[in-house]
Amino acid sequence: MIKPNNPNLIEITTPVQAKRGNRQFFDQDKEVHYISYANGYVRREIRAIYTSPYNGMQHKTRRQYQLNLKEQQGHRHLRILEPSESKRMQIIDRLSAKFKGPTGVFSNKNYTLIK
Repeated sequence: MIKPNNPNLIEITTPVQAKRGNRQFFDQDKEVHYISYANGYVRREIRAIYTSPYNGMQHKTRRQYQLNLKEQQGHRHLRILEPSESKRMQIIDRLSAKFKGPTGVFSNKNYTLIK
């Protein structure tokens, strides 16, 4: 099994994910998830709890960002799927090392990152 080089990544793959050929990692430093899908996709996932400043209610939220390279075909951008697990792991290693952490909406005081 291919292991990540980034020491901040710990594998948290669930049995269901493993059965499907997918793998999930949690970046302990940046508090984000990376998921390698058997179908060739690689994604970064940010999970948070949003606390409404108006009534204090809390809602879980998550956003996924595709990390695969894009290819332009006419006016469309298509993702290039990566069938090789080792190459998907290289993408995760490279991009997790460069990632500075959640910004924008997730750096708002109303959001608390969760595992």
